[in-house]
Amino acid sequence: MNKALNQELVAIEATAVTYLTAFTRGDVAVVLSAFADDGVLIAPNLPAAVGKTELAKIYPLVLEAVDFNMNYMIREVEQISADWGFVRSSTEGKETNKQTGTVTHTAYNELFLLRKSLSGVWQIARYATSMVSSNS
Repeated sequence: MNKALNQELVAIEATAVTYLTAFTRGDVAVVLSAFADDGVLIAPNLPAAVGKTELAKIYPLVLEAVDFNMNYMIREVEQISADWGFVRSSTEGKETNKQTGTVTHTAYNELFLLRKSLSGVWQIARYATSMVSSNS
């Protein structure tokens, strides 16, 4: 693998890791900063959220309602063109409903489609997550 491609893969993965760790910490500002302005979230039981304005409405609601104690594993990182790449990951752990205290063990599969901005920063263009399991 050439050095330039390797650096791009590291940068692509770093964007997904930034999102995943910020999400688990409940850090809305960092979560949003990982997205492109026209980024899209496709999540279970929610309509797609398109653009940072919509994302800025959804993420605070989710993170105020649920505490996430999750561990992620990066499964695949690919650069598919000069300015597009993807990351496939899986996440598993506990979700705690902050209102009721109910703890649920959950697992998700995630797919990040990333686009390199004009300034050379990899950002999430599309993020899709699907629940694999949920057990109280």
